[in-house]
Amino acid sequence: MNIKNKSLILIITAIPFYLNDFSNIFIQAELPWLLIDYSLKLIPLGFIFYMVGKKILNLKDLGLIPLSPIKFILWTIGITLLGLCLDEPGFALWNKILPSFKLGTIPIGADSTLYTFDMTVGLMLVAIAEEIIFRGLTFTVLKEKGVSPAAIFIISGIAFGLIHWSAGPVAVVATALTGSGLMICMWKTKSILPTIVAHYIINYLSFSGQASNFWGI
Repeated sequence: MNIKNKSLILIITAIPFYLNDFSNIFIQAELPWLLIDYSLKLIPLGFIFYMVGKKILNLKDLGLIPLSPIKFILWTIGITLLGLCLDEPGFALWNKILPSFKLGTIPIGADSTLYTFDMTVGLMLVAIAEEIIFRGLTFTVLKEKGVSPAAIFIISGIAFGLIHWSAGPVAVVATALTGSGLMICMWKTKSILPTIVAHYIINYLSFSGQASNFWGI
């Protein structure tokens, strides 16, 4: 096994995200669910940064490169607005077209003592882990294989959408499109720093219900 192969590293670090949704189905207790969910994000991140320490990967491979303040602000605003327009309205649209069943749900509700922690620390961990793996590293791997930008958008979007499989086909399609939209930033700037912030804001507004209230959905 050639652990120096970036494609293999991507596969190894992506697999936990597909397995994680089983906890949405089978784990109803809040604390065990949270421990599993966080572990299956921290472990891949730890492995990735171990690879960085070994100089098998570098920060550029992950899209972790700085932008000028103006460029960062403009891209963050633009990609956040694009994501917000694709996400909640996308769920509403696809809900009318596709089956809306769910195989599992997140057990931490607004009345939970863990809610604030999960909506801050948890969602930021989600944004960092998913952007590094499904935007930064995925872009690098596909680009080095000679995949066209259009195909990168499609492939990365599908890969990202499928990690939400327990939420049903509506969530898979809607998040795939949102993920493809966020990939524009990585394609144009080679940085995921704006998309990390955008990802957090989109998730926060979605999970808190503020996005649906804004769109009147």
